[in-house]
Amino acid sequence: MKSLKPLLLIFLFAGFLWGCETTDPLVNDVQVQLLTGNYDEALQLVDDAIAEDENNYIAHYYKGYVLSAQAETYEDPRDRKQYYERARASYDRAKEIMQTLEEEPDEYQELEDTVTAFWADEFNAGVNILNDDSIRAATPEPNFTAIAHFENAAVIQPDSALSYQVMSSAYFNENDMENAVRSYETAMDLLDRPVADDYEYMVGILLVNENFDRAIAYAEEAMEMYPDENIFIQLLADAYLQSGQRDQAIQLVEGLIADDPDNPQYRRVLGTQIYQIVSELNDEVSDHYEEIFELRQELRNASGAEQDRIENQISELQSEIDRKEADADELVQIAIREMKQVIELEPNDESANFILGIIFQNRAASLFERRNNTDDNEEAQDYDERARENLEESLVYYERAAEINPDNPENWQSLFQVYTILGMEEKAEEAMEKAGM
Repeated sequence: MKSLKPLLLIFLFAGFLWGCETTDPLVNDVQVQLLTGNYDEALQLVDDAIAEDENNYIAHYYKGYVLSAQAETYEDPRDRKQYYERARASYDRAKEIMQTLEEEPDEYQELEDTVTAFWADEFNAGVNILNDDSIRAATPEPNFTAIAHFENAAVIQPDSALSYQVMSSAYFNENDMENAVRSYETAMDLLDRPVADDYEYMVGILLVNENFDRAIAYAEEAMEMYPDENIFIQLLADAYLQSGQRDQAIQLVEGLIADDPDNPQYRRVLGTQIYQIVSELNDEVSDHYEEIFELRQELRNASGAEQDRIENQISELQSEIDRKEADADELVQIAIREMKQVIELEPNDESANFILGIIFQNRAASLFERRNNTDDNEEAQDYDERARENLEESLVYYERAAEINPDNPENWQSLFQVYTILGMEEKAEEAMEKAGM
């Protein structure tokens, strides 16, 4: 199969060259060499012409074409780049000379079309690897091969943002976030006006790469350009939260709510973002409880200074738990308040009801964990009662979500869990059936 490729390329070149009528002897001679696959001879012809007249734009243009055509004879796209780089220099020199002429020659548009054609070959080859499963399966290191095609496309047509956009996706597939960010930033610089999706992707990969300052900058820029896109409020809040700037995140959304108190989207963002903090705090508390459990196991066989050290560690962890639990208790009330306000504004919002169900259910789980880690029986009883109250509260919202959308199995799965914990066996069985479990 490989042996047929030069012949196939010759016919492709013939289709192009026969469409270019010319009486220039140089062009005719170069065409003959290309048709027979003699690239070195074709290059020698154009180099001789350039040596004779440095301003021969036709020679520069055809040198770029010959080098581009020669690049495509290599199976591995990595081997093509050096030829495209030389071709790009020749195309640029040809354009530079043509732009100094009083009248634009026909070859100017011909050059532009030629460059676009070679760009499309490389670009489409990379896209096909990413999108066509059969091609992807047959390609060694498909992501890196696709990246090589996109790099070639970027060399051929360096002002094409599209090459860098898809290159970023290929790097993302390889979990190479640094290059995914670098490629897309190049694309953003090339775009006259990036669309909202560009900003959303850019902020998203910056957050994954933990480049919080740049994520904040892009999110703020996006909010200015697309003030009606609420996603950027959420992304900016995410960036603040992930960078540890929790107060800024809350202040951001609270300020928007103050300006537009009847906008449920702002309250939804605030409620979900704050609850994200609560979830993280609860996870940290669970980890601390596990650490204390292990330390108490060690304490059984410890004595003297070792015993004192372990007891101090337990005391420090317990203080940290108390602080985080108090923090979570305060924040969860804000999350509940805002999500209840969303439901007041939009009573038939399935998502808001479901989120509130999650908040109360997870709140109950946190209280059960505190019950299991206290030695005070009276305190344990209090935690247990409060946990069950929160579970009953979660039922209100899960049942409402199921009423709004009875075909969503997630609503019934959540109801099954809560019914089971509360000992409501008939209800649990009914929910299990509706969930398709």
